[in-house]
Amino acid sequence: MGEQRKNTGNTRAMVLSVIGIILLIIGIAIVSIHGNPLRGSGLGTASIVLGVLLLVIAAMRYFRKP
Repeated sequence: MGEQRKNTGNTRAMVLSVIGIILLIIGIAIVSIHGNPLRGSGLGTASIVLGVLLLVIAAMRYFRKP
């Protein structure tokens, strides 16, 4: 009666993709909303880059062969 280990790679990829999408939306909002006090500080661009990076990592984890 061996224990069956569930493949958690897809779950981690989904979590990374959700966090990446949230960061991407926040970054776009910071960059594009006029009158935002954080606009021009570089935080929007950094969050966009980090969001895209997390989405790429999530795609690589999701489509890798086990």
